[in-house]
Amino acid sequence: MQGLLSELLQSVIDMPGWFIDVALNDPLAALMLAVGAVITTVSVVFFGYLSLGAVLSLFSGSGGRGPPQANR
Repeated sequence: MQGLLSELLQSVIDMPGWFIDVALNDPLAALMLAVGAVITTVSVVFFGYLSLGAVLSLFSGSGGRGPPQANR
């Protein structure tokens, strides 16, 4: 288990170097890498914002409408 964790940590540390090697290999690869990074960043930020709003709404109690009122 310790070996697996150390390999995972080492691969995370080595990954930026691998991305740089791929990006410097071909201009199209660099463009695809940049577009993928932008799409991933935008989606993570968007869903993080939604999740944070849901959690804050859960604890603040001000996140929704009240029950419907009966017509008199």
